[in-house]
Amino acid sequence: MNKETVVSLYRRISAVGIAACATAGALCACGQNVQSDPPVVSADEAACAALSGARFGDGTLITSTAHVNTGLTIGTTSVKGSFCRVIAIARPTGDSQIGFETWLPDRSGWNGKFQGVGSGSSAGSIAYSGMKPALEAGYVAMATDNGHVSNLNLPNGTAEQTWALGHPEKIIDFAYRAEHVATLHAKEILQKFYGIGPSKSYFVGCSQGGHHALMEASRYPDDYDGIVAGAPGWNWVNLMAAELWNSEPALQDPTALTPASIALLNSAIVAACDANDGVKDGVVNDPRACHFDPATLQCRPGSSTNCLTPSQVAAATHIYGGTRRSDGSSIFPGYTPGSEPGWAPLYTGKTPGGSGWDFFRYTVFQNPAFDNRNFDFDADFTRAQQATIDGQTVSTIFNATPDLEAFRARGGKLIVYHGWADQQISALNSIAYYDQVTALQGSTTKTDDFMRLFMVPGMQHCTGGPGPQNFGASTGTPPVADAGHDIVQALDQWVSQGTKPASVIASVVANGSVSRSRPLCPYPQVARYNGTGSSDDALNFSCVSP
Repeated sequence: MNKETVVSLYRRISAVGIAACATAGALCACGQNVQSDPPVVSADEAACAALSGARFGDGTLITSTAHVNTGLTIGTTSVKGSFCRVIAIARPTGDSQIGFETWLPDRSGWNGKFQGVGSGSSAGSIAYSGMKPALEAGYVAMATDNGHVSNLNLPNGTAEQTWALGHPEKIIDFAYRAEHVATLHAKEILQKFYGIGPSKSYFVGCSQGGHHALMEASRYPDDYDGIVAGAPGWNWVNLMAAELWNSEPALQDPTALTPASIALLNSAIVAACDANDGVKDGVVNDPRACHFDPATLQCRPGSSTNCLTPSQVAAATHIYGGTRRSDGSSIFPGYTPGSEPGWAPLYTGKTPGGSGWDFFRYTVFQNPAFDNRNFDFDADFTRAQQATIDGQTVSTIFNATPDLEAFRARGGKLIVYHGWADQQISALNSIAYYDQVTALQGSTTKTDDFMRLFMVPGMQHCTGGPGPQNFGASTGTPPVADAGHDIVQALDQWVSQGTKPASVIASVVANGSVSRSRPLCPYPQVARYNGTGSSDDALNFSCVSP
């Protein structure tokens, strides 16, 4: 409904009201109210209302629109600003039902760009917390529910995958199609609302969102001009096996991973490796240089305090060593020293390991009775890789390829970041991806022309941990809104102006002030203290070769 229609309708209603009042002899009592000026409908409100009920060729339907004038609170997310909230469902197949939202700032607040936002885990829900910073920075923001709705009443919540049983098309939607289809339709919605398309399009996501970011880059290189992929689970099938691997010790012996044993192990590692970079700050700067042996903490005969039991030593060694077949060949890299604080409750409890617990039972083997506790990392992993869904192998459906040539050739830019203390997706996995991309590109120089990898000392999965970690994207609003402190702005500057990010400053922010900052350096460089000035100030560090 446009503005002229609204005003015309208001006038007709007013005329009827005046006549009724006159007939009742009460014109003096009500006439002043009904003759007041009609409500002012802005161009943005009218454009928003006009989108309601719109359909697209594949059956996609806009189910509702609402113009938000003074911000909105959805669950725990409070959004500022004036925007058009569009809720839609995409149906690329008969079994698809991809829910997605598009938030369009009023024309006066739009920066001319579009940002797709990824979610985490196996979530069947909209990532409002990711849409918020995008919208408030002036972007049109879009996020999907990945093509399904999670049953949050189940023990593993957003990681549950009962929805996959008997629904092959929903599995494909979850793996890669939902983001692509929603991206195309969100851009159509944007075009209808503003009358023009976006000048640039970016995708930002961490964890599953990082996985989807790399699926976009490798499968649909034309969807986005730039991508920020945090802690990407790019080889998803392998990661799911790793989650089962890391859960084995506590499933076999509940005392193998206890809060006390994990705290003792982490304290010993920090004490042994913290100062390797020349700065004692409670952070293991580069875990690859930390060679601590957990066996040195094993209880001696007659002692049982401040030491680890044999099963606790074995559990740590198991997780550090990585997921392997019986012949020793690697399925997924090991987890780094410093990641220990996140091991519990992630790898303990009745449904440990995140998405891996349901992935093989429901999504791959379609067998709710499959027992993860008996997972065979030879036979079952191979069977999972080779299983087919709609004629594609599971590995083809879920694993992003390191072949990014099409994305590079069209001018795309990619920034990957990963916390060195990540407990959910090994930090070494992103280094493996970078190395594979470089091998296909033929040189580091060629890779660095379109891709940057930033390793974040002390950061856990997407956020959290003892290290400086506030730099935008999944880590929260940075203390300074510029390309030197915000990784999304760094991407925008690279895409728009051709300026490669030489570093991004990460900060520890408490009560609105910065207590520590550190430069994040493009891999393989590391931040090294210059030897003078405060070691809590990023200005006193340089990015150097390790």
